[in-house]
Amino acid sequence: MIFLVPAALIAQELKWDAALGQYQRICDECIMLRIRSASGVSINASEVQTLLSRLASLRETLQSASGQMTPAQRLRFQSIRLRYEEVFGQSSMPRISSLEPAPELPFTVKALSSNDFVPAGAIHQHKSPPAHVGMILLAGAPDLSFGAMATLSGLRFGGFLKASASIPFTSAAYDCFSDGTTPTGYIWTTGGERISRWAVTAGAMFALRDFLSVYAGAGYGSRALLWQDVSSRWARVGDRSVSGVAADAGLVFNFGKFSLLAGVSSLGLGAFNAEFGAGVRF
Repeated sequence: MIFLVPAALIAQELKWDAALGQYQRICDECIMLRIRSASGVSINASEVQTLLSRLASLRETLQSASGQMTPAQRLRFQSIRLRYEEVFGQSSMPRISSLEPAPELPFTVKALSSNDFVPAGAIHQHKSPPAHVGMILLAGAPDLSFGAMATLSGLRFGGFLKASASIPFTSAAYDCFSDGTTPTGYIWTTGGERISRWAVTAGAMFALRDFLSVYAGAGYGSRALLWQDVSSRWARVGDRSVSGVAADAGLVFNFGKFSLLAGVSSLGLGAFNAEFGAGVRF
């Protein structure tokens, strides 16, 4: 009896090792099918059926299993699971059991179908995950500005190019300072005041959810405070204007083909402007 218990434990551990090895090979083949499908290679239906048969065989093996996995085996199970989820996502993970077995009970094996290990449509689509090209029209405040943002979004990562400017955009005829002086004398103002702002930025987008992406980028821009003189010309107030690095960050909400944007832009690590926009994806 003293020798039977260790022998049974060793046999049980070897059985779980074999099952995990088979499970890992099935997951690896699922990943290879996804890679081949994404590259445009046609997947034979018999390959899918073979994997289903092997997964069913594994299920039958586990139904006769008893006891629990060792801590090392659980760690291996988690490693296989996480690698698969990096490619397909959590919802498509092939399941041979619940994530954690009930204390002192064998794993419970679920009913199987192709959807348990291959995302719907992955086998029949002969192209990479769809990329969306979009255009968002946006407006900013308190510095009133308008612009457009072109987006390219993939499965997880994408990018954008954005340009915005004050409308109407006013150019300065000369420079002055906030104390009313100019390089050649003084400015006599009418009290008229405008903000002329423009910026061009580019950056990256990352999908947090199917409907939600975050974006951030940088570029160059300018924000000028303009005063109108008695001759109806506009002067740039140099010590209250800024030119330099422009930065953007915000969220894009996707609802089918439509997108909404909420973000903030800045110039020279200051002069913040809230931005809102709406657009479409193709």
